[in-house]
Amino acid sequence: MITVSGCSSPTTPEQRPGDNLAAPHASPTSTSSLSSTASISLPIEDYLLKNDEHSQILYASKFLVRQCMARFGFDYAVDASWKSPVDPKGDAANMVRRYGVFDTETAARYGYHPAPDMMPAAPVGTQPMSDAESSVFLGDTPRPGSTGSAPKSYKGQKIPSHGCSGEAERKLGNGLQERLPEDINDASYQQSMSKPQVTAAFQAWSTCMKKHGYTFRTPLEPLRDQLPDSPSAAEIKTAKTDVACKHKTNLIGTWVAVESAIQKELIERNQEALTQVHVTAQKTIERSAKVIAEGSVS
Repeated sequence: MITVSGCSSPTTPEQRPGDNLAAPHASPTSTSSLSSTASISLPIEDYLLKNDEHSQILYASKFLVRQCMARFGFDYAVDASWKSPVDPKGDAANMVRRYGVFDTETAARYGYHPAPDMMPAAPVGTQPMSDAESSVFLGDTPRPGSTGSAPKSYKGQKIPSHGCSGEAERKLGNGLQERLPEDINDASYQQSMSKPQVTAAFQAWSTCMKKHGYTFRTPLEPLRDQLPDSPSAAEIKTAKTDVACKHKTNLIGTWVAVESAIQKELIERNQEALTQVHVTAQKTIERSAKVIAEGSVS
């Protein structure tokens, strides 16, 4: 059973860790003045996989699937794009764009468009699986619209439980449980925008923007416009003003402080479950590295 801190009662059997992710009393004890997102780190990032770790695990999983499919005579293609993911040490917190554009040089060159080196590579095209390949790949995994039982073997060989995809998952550690840290990451962001410190910072930013002829209420509004293929002069001008007003009002410093306070409270409340998530993730990362280095796991 997971217990929570403070005066809250222990979770009941019907509850799951993270079911209660409200942090109504979280408040920062201090606020730093920030001029760049480069040094920003949020508490929940300790429990989120880095992009290169995600890519490593995905590649190892595909490699194991390829080995399994080959036993049945199928060629499962695997590309090596995992080696160069966008922003390798980034994670689901997306600090580069979490609070919108914040870098003066980036705004001056790209407006609200992402820099070219932050764009993911186009996926490698693959041929649809045949029914036989799909049966070996998925095994007895339930499929929408499927009727009848899945084949248990193919050409005399027993198909693994949940197919080759299930075999790969089991070898890497029966899957990662990332929902809790990702839920905390999302919850803190959403809750932060209703905190008085952040709403006041939004108002100060909006007032600054209005002095330059813009009528945005929050820094999220400029991001909702449909972007053309390339940034226009007007877009770049808006983005530069946006960044200047964020710096002038220390909007990001305030926002980060508030989000950090929310996350700290939620992490403390769910510490036992998060620790287990972290331990499981590290084991999976180690196993995936072994798969890539040696071609198998014991």
